[in-house]
Amino acid sequence: MARRLAALIGLCLLGACAAPAPASRPAGWSDQSYYLPMRDGVRVALSLHFPGGKPPAAKATTILIQTRYGRAVEARRGGAPTDIEMFLARGYVVAVVDTRGSTASFGPRDVEMGPDERADMDEIIAHLAARKWSDGRVIGYGISYMADTADFAASRPAPALIASVPRQMDFDAYLQGFLPGGVQNNFLLYTWGNYTLKVDLGRSPRNDALDCRLRVEDCPGLFPDIQPVDSDKDFTLLRQALNGRRHWTPEDYVNAPFRDDKGGNGHSMLDFSPASELAGLIRENKPVMIWGSWMDATTAQAALTRFHSTPDAPVEIVITANNHGHDRSADPFFPDRVVPVPTRDAQFATVFDFMDRVRARKPVTRNIHYYVLGADAFRDTRVWPPLGITETRFYFAKGTLQPQRPANKGTVDYIVNFTAGTGQNTRWSTQFGAPPNYPDRREADAKLLVFDTAPFDADMEVAGTPVIELFAAAQSSDPVFFVYLEDVAPDGRVTYITEGQLRAIHRAPADPATLPYDQGPAPHSFRRADALPVMPGETMRIEFALNPTAALIRKGHRLRVAIAGADADVFRRYPEQGPERFRVSLGADAASAITVPLRPWR
Repeated sequence: MARRLAALIGLCLLGACAAPAPASRPAGWSDQSYYLPMRDGVRVALSLHFPGGKPPAAKATTILIQTRYGRAVEARRGGAPTDIEMFLARGYVVAVVDTRGSTASFGPRDVEMGPDERADMDEIIAHLAARKWSDGRVIGYGISYMADTADFAASRPAPALIASVPRQMDFDAYLQGFLPGGVQNNFLLYTWGNYTLKVDLGRSPRNDALDCRLRVEDCPGLFPDIQPVDSDKDFTLLRQALNGRRHWTPEDYVNAPFRDDKGGNGHSMLDFSPASELAGLIRENKPVMIWGSWMDATTAQAALTRFHSTPDAPVEIVITANNHGHDRSADPFFPDRVVPVPTRDAQFATVFDFMDRVRARKPVTRNIHYYVLGADAFRDTRVWPPLGITETRFYFAKGTLQPQRPANKGTVDYIVNFTAGTGQNTRWSTQFGAPPNYPDRREADAKLLVFDTAPFDADMEVAGTPVIELFAAAQSSDPVFFVYLEDVAPDGRVTYITEGQLRAIHRAPADPATLPYDQGPAPHSFRRADALPVMPGETMRIEFALNPTAALIRKGHRLRVAIAGADADVFRRYPEQGPERFRVSLGADAASAITVPLRPWR
C-alpha cells in the first residue's frame, strides 16, 4: 500500500494524475471519516477507528483524541502496536478530530485552543455519545497538544465525558512552554510554530515543493499530515478548508514577553492554557490521570501544578523520566538505556486500569506515582513534596556550597559565556524532536560558575522543588539567570538533574492569592505592571524555583549548582547584544543560597 501511494504521489508531482484520494488505505487511514458541522457552520474533520474495522455490535466507550497534527499522524503514533491499536484491542472505539482551523478542518486558526475550539468539544462529545454503537461514555486522551485538549475537555459541561488521560501536558503555555521563567524558548516558538503553520496552510513539512492549495496534484503527498475525509475523493473540500485560512504566526508572540500581553493575534498565552479554565476543572471535578516526566520540558511541573490547583479533584499523577512520547528512557544517570520505564505495555496497563475503575464508578484516590532519577525505582505519595522531606539550605562560598551562612561578606564574578548551552538533545528538544540525552557535563560546566557541596555521607533523595536565592548584580539592564542542579560522582562525572531560569525583570515576588493558579514556591506574576527595571551594577535579590525533580544522590557524591547567563541551544539571548558579567554576593546579609528538598534514602 505504501509503495502504491508513493508511486501515485510521484506521478502527481509530474502532473500525470487527477489526484484522487488513494484507493487503498495506507497505515493510519481511519475506518470512517467525515465532516461534523459545528454550531457556527464550521466543519471539523472526524475519523473513527473501530475494533475489527467496523462498528461494534456491542455498545462501546469512545476514546476522544483532538489533534492539530493531522488525524492520520495520530493514528500512527506509538509504533507497533500503535496507541490507537492498543485501545482497539481493549474494545474501545477511537475518535480522532482535527481541531478547527488545523489540517483538514475548516475555520480560522487565530490561536491554539481558542474559545471556539473549546466550545466545539461539547458538540463533539455529545455527537460521539449519541452514535448507535456508543454506550454514551467518552474518555479524553492524548499526548502533548492532545493532552492539553483532553484536560480542556475535562473543564467542559459535557456529561458524557467521564474522564480524561492527559499525557505530557502544558497547564500554562506561557510558563511551561514558550517562556519558562519569562525567557523566550526559541526552539519551541519557532520550530514548532513554523511547522504547524506550514501544515495548516497545506504545505508539506518534509517537502517544500508540495502545496495543496496551489496544486491539487500535490494533495496526496500531504498524507499523513493531512487526511481528506472519505467523501472528498478529489480533495475539493480539503482545498476549500485550506484556502483563505487565517493563522497565527510565531511573530505574533515575539513582542509579548509578559504573561498578560496579548500577541499580535489578540490572545495571550494564558488564554490558550488549561489553567485558564481552572474554574471549570474545579466545577466539573472529572477523574483524570495525568502523566509527566522530569526530563520532558516542564510536564512534571504541569502535572504537579494541576494536582495542587484542583485540591479536591480525583487526580492521579504518574511522573517518569522518559521522553515526550514516553517511548524512550531519558534518565541521565542511565544514558545508554533506550527502553522506556515503565515499558509501553506497562504504561497502557496503568491507563487501562484507571479507565476500568472510572467506567466501573470506583473512586479515584489522589496519588502521585513518581520515578526517582538514578534509583531506577518509583515511589508513591499523596502530597508533594513527599512526607519526611527537609528543606535543606546550602550557602554559596568560594566554589563551594556550605550548610552554614558565611559570616563574612564576599563576591565572585562571572563573565557570561554566550556560547554555553545544554546541547541538542535536552528536556526542551524532546517536545518536538530529539529525545533527551545529557552527557557528562564537566566540559559544559567549564563555561559556567559552579559551587559544590561536600560529599554526602549517606544516600539521600532529592524530592521536591529546589529554590535558588541569588544576590547578584549584572553589567547589563536585561540579564537572565540559568541555574542547573547536578550530581558530581567521585570519579568527576557530572550528571544533570534539573534546571530553572528567570529573566531578572520578572524578579518581583508575587502574592500567591493574585495568581491565576497555585504556582508553587517562589512565585512571580510575570505581569507587565510588576516588572522591575535592572540597574547595571546594582545588587538585586533574585529568587526562583527550579523545575521539580526526584533523584538519588549516593553516598560519596556531591551536589553542584552551576550558574549561566545563556543557553544558546534553546533560549533567546538576553541582552541581545554586548557583554554580560554577574557579580554574585556571598555571606552575611547578602548570602546567596539554594534550598534543596532532601530526605534519607529508604
